[in-house]
Amino acid sequence: MNFSLKNSAGQLKSWCIDAALPYWADRARFPDGSWVEHLHLDGSPDKEAERRWRVLARQVYVYATAARLGWYDGEEVARTTYQVMRDKGLSLIMDDGYVHRILPDGTISNDMRDFYDHAFYLLASASLYHLTAEENYLFDAYDIRTFVDRRLSAETGGWFESLPLNSKHLRRQNPHMHWFEANMALYRASGDKSDLAPARAVYKLFKDRFFDRKTHRIREYFQTDWDIVPAPKGDTAEPGHSAEWVWLLGEYTKLSGVETTGKSAKLYETLHYQRGPFLNDEEDHSGEVRRETKRLWVQTEAIKAHLSMAELGVPGASESAAALIAGLFETYLKPDGSWADQLNACGVNIAKTIPVSTFYHIMGMAAEAERVSQL
Repeated sequence: MNFSLKNSAGQLKSWCIDAALPYWADRARFPDGSWVEHLHLDGSPDKEAERRWRVLARQVYVYATAARLGWYDGEEVARTTYQVMRDKGLSLIMDDGYVHRILPDGTISNDMRDFYDHAFYLLASASLYHLTAEENYLFDAYDIRTFVDRRLSAETGGWFESLPLNSKHLRRQNPHMHWFEANMALYRASGDKSDLAPARAVYKLFKDRFFDRKTHRIREYFQTDWDIVPAPKGDTAEPGHSAEWVWLLGEYTKLSGVETTGKSAKLYETLHYQRGPFLNDEEDHSGEVRRETKRLWVQTEAIKAHLSMAELGVPGASESAAALIAGLFETYLKPDGSWADQLNACGVNIAKTIPVSTFYHIMGMAAEAERVSQL
């Protein structure tokens, strides 16, 4: 069967516009403009669940991006979400950052300051600045970067996981990867070359620590001094993160001029060697499967990896992206705008809820599919 990226991207765009964007804006928000953590499987909102506050930041990205692309009148949704995100989650104390979790009644349940979270708060600010060009969002982005640099920077390079600092905490590549993404988003919006500096620092860590030159996979867990954590934890490989890096490296090359195609091509080749169309949630660095379950977000990042390679002219990449998008409609994406979030090895949905947070991955994939399909 022949698959057309233009057709598959068009189907995905239409699903976002006609189904997903109105569905989630209607069902998953509280009256104050904040969001629930997830929907029940019947589509009703779980109004009692504790909320990871970064979910609001992700939804700012979703609806600001949809508005910027002209897909959905999402500017007011993005602005309202952003405002309640700040009003309830941001400390008024200088350089004190955003809290981690909040209960449905607005009570802070976990006031940890988390590096991974702040990558998405930065992405939210950058997304609204990109949409509106209003400088308050740019200043907010700089405040977030100031907090992260002053409070979380590590002498050994990169940033610590969270506050309060704990020397026994493991270091992870994942929050650094999203910090890389968010700072590139800010640079796209501002055009200020200095805004790319944090991304350059993360790319150095990618070269020196995250990218394994022998296995061509991504290392996930490290000691404080960046030594790899002993196996089995230190041998963890998440195909979804490898796929994210393929796309992010392509974006970094476009923005910085730094050549990354050799590394991204090796990641891409390893990612799809002797696998089916859908990627596993977890493997090890030898390729042995640890978790044969398949989260939806992992597949959206696989599609973005195909799209990145398609933009470089890699044979078969465009068709692979189109086929995988078609596969999402057969397995994960539902006509009403919701989704199955995790399949088992038999292709059965085993997710207990429908997480709001997955929309960030879907929107990023849909926007890229539309863009690349028009090249």
